[in-house]
Amino acid sequence: MRPSESSPIRRPDERGVALLLALLVLALLVALILEFDSEARREYRDAAAFRDSFKATVLTRAAVQAARAILQQDFLKDKQTGQFYDAPTDLWAFPIQQYAIGDGLLSAQIEDERGKLNLNDLAAGGDPNARKSKVLRVKRLFDLMQVNPDLVDAIVDWIDPDEIPEPAGAETLYYQTLRPPYRAANAPLQTLRELRLVKGMTAESLEKLARVVTVYPQDGDSRINLNTADSVVLQSLDPRITQAVAGEIIQGRPYKTIQELDRVGSFEAVGKELRLQNAYDIKSDIFSARMTLTVNEVIKQAVVVLRRDANTGTGSVLYYRVL
Repeated sequence: MRPSESSPIRRPDERGVALLLALLVLALLVALILEFDSEARREYRDAAAFRDSFKATVLTRAAVQAARAILQQDFLKDKQTGQFYDAPTDLWAFPIQQYAIGDGLLSAQIEDERGKLNLNDLAAGGDPNARKSKVLRVKRLFDLMQVNPDLVDAIVDWIDPDEIPEPAGAETLYYQTLRPPYRAANAPLQTLRELRLVKGMTAESLEKLARVVTVYPQDGDSRINLNTADSVVLQSLDPRITQAVAGEIIQGRPYKTIQELDRVGSFEAVGKELRLQNAYDIKSDIFSARMTLTVNEVIKQAVVVLRRDANTGTGSVLYYRVL
């Protein structure tokens, strides 16, 4: 039999259609593979980001222990030398830069909370004259920071136990008119963020105040560490402490004993008066640490406030929050 009689003859257009179909199928397969690959890569990246985020969150807690260890090491050093003071020259005051911790890198800065004015001291009981003096100190600080001093009255009303408003303050009756309504706390401030609920306080004012005020401790002990206090904090202690006097105090740091402050001639007289009021010290027991943990592309920030035991140097956590 001749080939022409046993096999059908394929025309050129049929062969072209078959080739096009084959190419179309190939293109569809390639598209499906690429889509699958893209989806798989996206899921892998999401899984890796979740893993790194979880690691960073866990490592921030490990960073808290690192801050506690630094504070205790500083305490042990002071114990060896017999000189108990806290100043910017101490171990805890130096920034931590890109310190390897687990699979991440830690950057942190520890601050002395005793170098700031304690807002919770505004409603401390006892001598009315002493309380008035504390209110005036905070108002001087607000004025120096270019923040409306009338806000101090509102803060007093927020934390004092009564419902009697100060001249420029506000109690629950005012807050009940807001939408949504809420009540005045009539209790010590738990964090600085709580100030956003106080009448007249703005985000801008809070940002200005954050570096010079604190809410720790909450037990009425408001001694200021003159080794770490900012110039405006020093000036707020007494109207006789001018910017020049504050500058002399800062220049003479560190003070290893309270008596060494007497060598600052311009401060000696007012310093002795304030010392009788137990208004200042040269050491601290409360510190805050702002921490940044980086794990690959993930960055986590956290803040912790620690109270260091005066006898053992161990730090207890007063506040902890991942930002």
